[in-house]
Amino acid sequence: MKKSGLMLWLLILTGSAWAQEPEKKPPPDITAYLNPSNPHKGMSETVHQMLTEAGHTLGFRGGKAQRAWELQGALRHKENILSTLYDFRTLISPQGWLPPVIVSAQDIAHITDDHIRSASRIYHILSPERFVSHPPSWRPYLMAGLSTTTTALPDNAVRPKNGEQRTVWRKAIEKGWSEGRESADRILEANFHRLTRDYTGMLQYSTLLQQGMITPPRVTEQQQTVVGTPDQLILGDKIKRLKQRAQFNIDHLDWQPIITTEKKSNDGQ
Repeated sequence: MKKSGLMLWLLILTGSAWAQEPEKKPPPDITAYLNPSNPHKGMSETVHQMLTEAGHTLGFRGGKAQRAWELQGALRHKENILSTLYDFRTLISPQGWLPPVIVSAQDIAHITDDHIRSASRIYHILSPERFVSHPPSWRPYLMAGLSTTTTALPDNAVRPKNGEQRTVWRKAIEKGWSEGRESADRILEANFHRLTRDYTGMLQYSTLLQQGMITPPRVTEQQQTVVGTPDQLILGDKIKRLKQRAQFNIDHLDWQPIITTEKKSNDGQ
């Protein structure tokens, strides 16, 4: 999963090349905001500040929406690759629960005035296991925060009225537009980090389980033939509960090493 960072920047660099869905239209480009019409003229310091703030806000939202549209298109173009890299279906247990997310850190040190405490590796359960009705997908992870909603122009009172005001407005729009596009890139980068962290953290659980370093959750099942009320009848009612969560096994004598074997080629024999 270390290649996910490279994939992110590839998507960002090629975000403008994507197949648009015919039933949708992209957000307007920057030209739609640079020259709004307004019948009034004149400017003061207050107006200057108002134009700057309004133009920057409008530009930021518009630039972010445009960049989000590009990034979403690039993600859709890489859909098959992403679905293969982040396949949560194989991680769900036969009982229907998704593994906990486990994160780790290496070479940790805590230093105070009177002691130094260090550790070669620390494991931490970031999110516990949970029942799911269907496997998670990369889409909610990566699309989060990337809204493509079109930003409406402000009222005439907040629009530039002459050439001087238009110059202030254009400068604020362009600055906000650039910052908005950068914001969308940062959001996608953070989304990729969150997706990769959760997916690899669930894989980490499987590895620790094989080594005996963590215990699996205990699920209880209760089944009642007939339950209900005078207004409702339920047949074959079944309830599964996570009675005990996955826990780290601190008795290292129970741990088991994972033995891997490599098949030698004929040339190496």
